[in-house]
Amino acid sequence: MNKRAPIDVRSMRNEDFLSYKISVLSRILDRGVDKKLLTGLNLPLTSLRILGHLHAHGEGRVLAIARNMHLLGSQISQSMTELVNYGHVAKKPDPSDKRGTLFRLTPKGRRLYEGVLARAQAKQETVAEVIGPENYALVSDCLDALIAHYGAPGAAVLESA
Repeated sequence: MNKRAPIDVRSMRNEDFLSYKISVLSRILDRGVDKKLLTGLNLPLTSLRILGHLHAHGEGRVLAIARNMHLLGSQISQSMTELVNYGHVAKKPDPSDKRGTLFRLTPKGRRLYEGVLARAQAKQETVAEVIGPENYALVSDCLDALIAHYGAPGAAVLESA
């Protein structure tokens, strides 16, 4: 990313902060997801995102998934229990550490997630149409850079005023 002149933040209000705008947008988009994608699935959004993580990455342990998704281990663990009970996820002992457990999608969980994924991809096309493909790519790259910077292990946490 190119270095640019610093932004004068002294005149910014709460609504001008990136974190505020990202939070508002996230809530707006998640409401749409809650209504359209989750209808009839009987799964909370966090569980659906865990299925997405397993779909993209194969199998994983609770704490590793939590780190990758920037969630608490307890959040993943609770959701994983429900996903196992519903038959969407299977668990097995971790061959590299018998005390650990690996989780992976079952065929039922894969079918469910792939149906949701197709609808989610259509939603992303709509978002890209609103801002254009170039801006979509730019925003995505910027968010990836911020997540990598602030989400890295040991990264300094921004404190609010």
